[in-house]
Amino acid sequence: MIEQTTSRSAPDQLHGGWFLLALDDELGPGITPLKLGARNLIAVRDDDRVRVFAATCPHRGAHLGYGGTLDGQCVICPFHGKRIALGDTARRWSVPEVRTLHAGSALFARLSDDPGDDRGFEQAIKQAAGELTFVPAVHQEVAVPAEYVVENAFDAEHFSTVHLVPAVKGMRVSMGEHDELVIEGEFRTKAPPWERPGEKDRQLNFASRFVARAYSPHLVLTELGTAEAPYTIITGAVPDGTGCVGRVVIGVRPDRTASLPALVHGAKYAFQQDRVVWDHLDVHAPQRYDAADTSVIAFRRFCDGFAPAGALS
Repeated sequence: MIEQTTSRSAPDQLHGGWFLLALDDELGPGITPLKLGARNLIAVRDDDRVRVFAATCPHRGAHLGYGGTLDGQCVICPFHGKRIALGDTARRWSVPEVRTLHAGSALFARLSDDPGDDRGFEQAIKQAAGELTFVPAVHQEVAVPAEYVVENAFDAEHFSTVHLVPAVKGMRVSMGEHDELVIEGEFRTKAPPWERPGEKDRQLNFASRFVARAYSPHLVLTELGTAEAPYTIITGAVPDGTGCVGRVVIGVRPDRTASLPALVHGAKYAFQQDRVVWDHLDVHAPQRYDAADTSVIAFRRFCDGFAPAGALS
């Protein structure tokens, strides 16, 4: 059976779910301007704490991230010098705060306080941050709408074609406890060098468990490796008006940090393999799905379950 649909390309449409907004090395001291689709934001760093606010001055629309200066819990607007309160929306001149989570080297944000838009992410990332060491791996502009980046976790066929995984098994899709979308399967590959250093053991007999959980159209957490020593890949994509900005973070247990250089290298290499397709993809072409695309169809339906984000208040 073939299902045909028209591709939905809305690079500026935002939802109320979670985004991987920035990596730590993107955030300077004081005020850092950020972009989430068509929305201008600022990150404000105070020692190890990072908060995020709308960046548009309520007086005449200046961007507070370019030339604005911190003064206590206010930003001095670079256009007319007004003191703009950070998060105190009871004041006349103020900008609202954006809900965030800061885990390891990653800053996450969402544009809604609706519990239904969380999909269990806050609990999952706090648990992961308490157990794993996270390091940034990828920060790149991509030419496709952001949901294509996360969709890859659910595109079972592409793992063999694009990433040359010799055998992909299972890849069953289900809804998680908190209505996150889950896909589970197994990769059969050569053993990575940190698992089995002996050349004799590096045949195509290494079973790597694959479990990916999408918490929004633009954020997925993937566990790979053995059940005893998995590692976590956090992949996020933020719309930027023409395509998106893709970010990848790798997390391992503290006793497995020796594997991080190889894992970061692998994440960068895999991202570049995907970009060969993304950078030349016609997103306006009709989408003709077949039976092998069941998990991709499930992901697209999952995306449809997120309502557009409202205005910050």
